[in-house]
Amino acid sequence: MAGSELQRFLRSYQTGQIVQNFPDARLGEMKNTVVRVGLFGLTGSGKSSFVNTVVKCVEGKDEELAIVQSSGAEGTIVLDEFALGGGGPDKKPGFKLLDTRGFDVLGDDARKEMLAILNGDIRSGQVIDRARGESMETSMTGEDYKLSREIHVVLWFVKGTDPRLESGTYQSHMAYLKKQLIDRAMKTLTIITHDDELQRKGCTDQQRRNIAEQAREITGSDQDDTYFLTNYTKGKPFSSDQEQQVLDVVKTALTAAEYTIRMRQSKRKLKMLLA
Repeated sequence: MAGSELQRFLRSYQTGQIVQNFPDARLGEMKNTVVRVGLFGLTGSGKSSFVNTVVKCVEGKDEELAIVQSSGAEGTIVLDEFALGGGGPDKKPGFKLLDTRGFDVLGDDARKEMLAILNGDIRSGQVIDRARGESMETSMTGEDYKLSREIHVVLWFVKGTDPRLESGTYQSHMAYLKKQLIDRAMKTLTIITHDDELQRKGCTDQQRRNIAEQAREITGSDQDDTYFLTNYTKGKPFSSDQEQQVLDVVKTALTAAEYTIRMRQSKRKLKMLLA
């Protein structure tokens, strides 16, 4: 779809509109299900900026809804949800972007928090005080998930200019999340941000391929699911090509999420038949 057509589609999007056929859905389930897109990555990788960019590209609103450069270092974790799309008489949102805190300076407790976010056990605005020893109860396997609450697709953000890409520290730190996503057959899109900085530095095609390969080693996603993006900055020009890239990523994420929902429904039905 071209930019304006795709923008209109996403602005009025409702969950189930792309795949359409959900044979194993429970009665009325799809009416109460909203696609949940999880945004993961180290602090400063561009997750929150992406939320604001999507709001700009889809809704046409020049608003900074997400707090940019927020950090989990202070000992709390907050999950922010941003509803977009929708329409119709009930005004139900079409999808939600779940902006997670950076996990780069945290200890082993981050593992349970990552799982709690994937499983839907952490709600928007919920705060955990690590300094007081608070923790999050969640299924370590993801088997006890509730389909309407869990994350359906992951966008994994990597800063294209981050020196940790080459050092290997990034890979080892995020290996646990990568394994969880692979075990759950969770579709993951790799989003390489700060593409404008790479272009200004004269990054060659080979260097870009190297960056993309290093990023995929972290995330485990396929080559076709790797994107270079420039996030919108208020007051700075944002080309139609850059906007189209963002819209395409959102559409791809929603498509993957719907297939995940259908797969989970079929898996649930099969489990009941075999019980």
